[in-house]
Amino acid sequence: MEKFRLSVYFVIGIIIILIVFTLLKSWFVYDRGIELAKHPSNSIQTVYVEPDDDLVEHSSVVWGKFLYYPLGLNRDRENFGPRKTINHAQNLVFVDLQTGRNRKVFNKSVYIWDYFYGAEPEKLSSDSETQEISEDVFPGLKTGKKFVIVGMPEDTNKDGYLNQKDSKKVFVYDPNSDELLPILPKKFYLEKILPDTPENKLVMIVKREEESGPNKKKPNLPTLYIYDTLQKRGQMIERP
Repeated sequence: MEKFRLSVYFVIGIIIILIVFTLLKSWFVYDRGIELAKHPSNSIQTVYVEPDDDLVEHSSVVWGKFLYYPLGLNRDRENFGPRKTINHAQNLVFVDLQTGRNRKVFNKSVYIWDYFYGAEPEKLSSDSETQEISEDVFPGLKTGKKFVIVGMPEDTNKDGYLNQKDSKKVFVYDPNSDELLPILPKKFYLEKILPDTPENKLVMIVKREEESGPNKKKPNLPTLYIYDTLQKRGQMIERP
């Protein structure tokens, strides 16, 4: 009887430890995010935390030319979207395997909510059972050899951290030209990215940031925004 009681206490203790660990991880990784620090010049910079060796653990080669890896990756495997996973990170590093040139996508640490790229057409038409699909491939997305990055570069809620509570912006990164483009109109933020879109089209549901003050209008409703990754221009689709 005493052994049974001790076993029950042991199991309860393990459950409590797991719950505490999960809550702490949620706070440190997702809620707390990246701390912002004010310097004597009154400029705001991110406080960089040295990551684990993501080059060893999470590096991948894409399009037979670029090796890339995240800094400070925390991969969230849940039922999120068609990939069932989200890549949280502080930055991305790309290495051109032909020239050896390497660079960071952002010039400072940001809170990356997710990053991914579309599958190549020839791979989409081949036998999916004979190839391994990368966790970073977004099914149904045909945006060419470009990365799509969803992140929070601004502390929109002014709590001193870049984290999931801030509004999401969308960037398209071309590793061939090292060009990083913010693609959403000013004061608009991402609500959702839609799969199975036409070639070179990134289709998103976006929302304008809410206005504050006594003259505040009715709440802003989400609307559709289509970005052409080839022409590098977007189109807002107004609601009827």
